[in-house]
Amino acid sequence: MHFPIRLLTPFILGLPLLLSGCQSTMQRIADCKAGDWRVIGEKDGAAGEKAEYAERKQFCESYDSKAAGADPAAAYTAGWAQGNWDFWFARGATDGRAAKTISSYDQHLVSEEVRKKETPPGKPAYEVGWMQGNTDYWNGIGKRKGAEGLPLSVKEESRGQAEAMHIRFDEAGFTTGWQAGNHTFWSDAGFSDARSGVPDRELAVRAAKAKAAGVLVREDAYRSAWNAEIVNYWKNLGTQDATSGKDFAMRRTEANQRGLKVLESEYRQAWEKRLAEYWTQAGHDDGYGKPFMLDQRMANAPRDGVFVIARTRELYIQAWQARNAQYCNPDNAFDFGRRGEPMAIDVCAAPIQNQLKRALVSGRDYEVAAARYNEAVSRADDLAHRLHDGRKRLDRLGREIRSEQERKDRPNNEETAKQDRRRERERRDLLDYLSDTDQHLHEANRRADRHRREMEGLRRDIYLN
Repeated sequence: MHFPIRLLTPFILGLPLLLSGCQSTMQRIADCKAGDWRVIGEKDGAAGEKAEYAERKQFCESYDSKAAGADPAAAYTAGWAQGNWDFWFARGATDGRAAKTISSYDQHLVSEEVRKKETPPGKPAYEVGWMQGNTDYWNGIGKRKGAEGLPLSVKEESRGQAEAMHIRFDEAGFTTGWQAGNHTFWSDAGFSDARSGVPDRELAVRAAKAKAAGVLVREDAYRSAWNAEIVNYWKNLGTQDATSGKDFAMRRTEANQRGLKVLESEYRQAWEKRLAEYWTQAGHDDGYGKPFMLDQRMANAPRDGVFVIARTRELYIQAWQARNAQYCNPDNAFDFGRRGEPMAIDVCAAPIQNQLKRALVSGRDYEVAAARYNEAVSRADDLAHRLHDGRKRLDRLGREIRSEQERKDRPNNEETAKQDRRRERERRDLLDYLSDTDQHLHEANRRADRHRREMEGLRRDIYLN
């Protein structure tokens, strides 16, 4: 059945609401079967619904509810009261965090949501929530001001803003937030200095400027962050220098000149790790189709800005051999041949080079055989369709001949005899055509099968010695 689009549109637009309603009903049924009337009441209250114990009880009984208890009505009422409190508390907290006035409660009372659900009022809960939200708002403002490196005295500016906005200014919330932000400010400063290789004596300069601006100095926060990040600073230097030609002696001299703490162990661990990765990657890269070039790479290391370490030879050889084994593989040579790409067989071990050459040639021959196979399959498919169509025409012609011969009013004259001869010639021609097509189809299938076996043999024979 087809419906006009204009009739389906309202249904489609209403589908999310319908599904939402189904989900709500399913949840209510689940709550009934769980049997906790306090939870049922609390959910109703939190959703802004009126307290409707009788209605919910009747609903649950319709679904063979096991909900029971000593006093389900009292449990429902107590749960609903808590849910209603949560409903209004949440709206108050949201408004408080948005710096709205506490009188926004009146707007909620006349909102569509409250009027539609006939939600009982809850001003005390709203006001408690609003106070919490207001505290959170000023806590966030204070935290932001502290993180910007501003003095606590900026709270007076915020107090004036509160008066202009006709909202309560929570000094305690602002101060708590500012203290957290001030701690972040000094932590960020320590982190930034250490990350840039700035000695921690910079704290004295920063502290002097902060005190002059009336900003509380948190030396503990600065030093904690600086000490943690200076470790990463030396690790990063070690990683960077390993492939840039710089060494630790140079870095140590620079650090001593600036009065920067030196962490040689952390530097050398990172330096060693990076070089281990470098020589492993070099062996991996050379192993795939390139000759063993460790000695050449080691000789060129100073020019390339890298260093030779004790494990260089071990790491390179291990990676090169593993990668070379992947490269010098008959399947890989076969794939090279199929793609028509040259292969550096001379980098492979002498005993398997002939096998790889055969696999490379087999891959090329495989593609030739595959092209012939596909051509034969395409030809066979075309002939099969022709044969199918020809047989349908022959059946149709046979029905016409039988129908014409069985006609009771069929005249017996030269014209009908002429038509009979024409249909018979057409039938014989079709039979000859079908016979020829069937023969050609068998030949095409035999060619396809021959090429398929050839492909299988080429693939199979690459592992023959």
